Amino acid sequence: MNVTYSSRSRRLSWLRSVLEKRSGSGVGIVAIVLLGFLGFTQIFPNGLLVYPILLIIGYEFQKRLDQGVPLLQLTSLIAVLQWLVGPQLSYAYGNMGDRYTMYVPEPEYFQFAIPGTAFFVALMLSTGASVKQTNLLQMVDRRNFFAIGFFLNVVATVATLVAPRVGGGLQFALFLTSQLRYVGAIYFMFSRSKLRLLFAAGSCVQLVSNSVAEGMFHDLILWVALLFCYWFAQRKWTLSAKLVLLLIAAISLFSIQVVKQEYRLLKKHGENPSLVGMIVTYMTPGGKAWDTSVISLAITRLNQGWIISAIMKNVPENVPFAEGETIQEAFFVSAVPRFLFPDKATAGGLRNFRKYTGLVIDDGTTFGLSPLGEAYLNYGVVGGIGFMLVFGGCFAIFYYGTLRFAVQQPTFLFWIPLIFYQAMKAETELLVILNQLIKGSMVAFGGYYAVRQILPVKLKKDRKIPMSVVPPVPLGAQGLLGSGTIERAN
Repeated sequence: MNVTYSSRSRRLSWLRSVLEKRSGSGVGIVAIVLLGFLGFTQIFPNGLLVYPILLIIGYEFQKRLDQGVPLLQLTSLIAVLQWLVGPQLSYAYGNMGDRYTMYVPEPEYFQFAIPGTAFFVALMLSTGASVKQTNLLQMVDRRNFFAIGFFLNVVATVATLVAPRVGGGLQFALFLTSQLRYVGAIYFMFSRSKLRLLFAAGSCVQLVSNSVAEGMFHDLILWVALLFCYWFAQRKWTLSAKLVLLLIAAISLFSIQVVKQEYRLLKKHGENPSLVGMIVTYMTPGGKAWDTSVISLAITRLNQGWIISAIMKNVPENVPFAEGETIQEAFFVSAVPRFLFPDKATAGGLRNFRKYTGLVIDDGTTFGLSPLGEAYLNYGVVGGIGFMLVFGGCFAIFYYGTLRFAVQQPTFLFWIPLIFYQAMKAETELLVILNQLIKGSMVAFGGYYAVRQILPVKLKKDRKIPMSVVPPVPLGAQGLLGSGTIERAN
């Protein structure tokens, strides 16, 4: 008796094999929730709560790093570093003074920030999903990948040239379209070409040159991190190798943070410094990187809590709670086309920053209030914690939906960063996050379907489903799987 399965059963089996419905271990999630509750009580030193949360998130991140892009874990890690670790270091080793200081006492800040952050990441990891990249792509025919990568780079270049000549919402759409070069880099990376890594790097040349020219490295770091995750997950790594690579990444980030202020000043005064040369000079024993003032500056750049604490000092003492106003505005601005309401608010947060922090900044300066800051200014401590819980769940469900679509259309996995790369940042205000998710989704889905029509990618017809993804055979079935042939789902 041959064992056969329906096309639907095979697809469900494949889905189960590539999609992990929870992005964190149960023990880790429970521990994070418990630490959040302890943070609210403020009966333990905050360092004993902040660093265990960081270790748990770090463990979950490295655990899934060779499985696929750990987007939820990376988002959680950025949030913990900027909302908890940076502020804790700032309180422990002294504030920088002036603007970049913590404006409220430590217990007051962490009574809100620890549970708000902990519940946000806990629900995000328990509700979200992770994808097994190798399993998902093993049955994909890659013959058109190189051509797709080249095509996307051409489209991105045209969008980059046209964007400065238009305005409004169209300019933002073209900006998103210009990011297709990084999607093209992923296609290059997974192609069969011997020059795939060279062309993938070539897709990032403009990003690197702009970052070096302007001294602004945030987008460079974020896109390189995402591309690195795709590359890393193509093979299995030992724990020691992962830890070494993560250590190198951490040192690289620290190096950029400690040199970029002087680097920008030199560029501003018309000089042309060598970024690599400055990093080597700073990082050698006895270099400036080890000066107390430089380390304090690095802590300040890590710390997003100074903005949140300024909000906590100013609201409701000087400005009443917004009671959902900025959240409603964020949904309206991101969802309604600008040509219908040309006077609607724009991203950047200048007006809201001045109003809710009480701080004065120049018109050309932009700071984001962050989701945690907006949670407090709208609903206070308890309501803000509840908002972060809901926000984490909604973010994870949205991400899970994109992964479910990628299971049906495997190469859509390459387009997912186009949707989330701005939303991952802890300092981004809610308006920017929603705008990125909505507009990014439109560009990603539209671009994906356009490319599929021009350069279609098919599943391999001569490939059978691996034994590891075949549904279990009922006991007693004749042949116990060996006597039947199981064709790949069409």
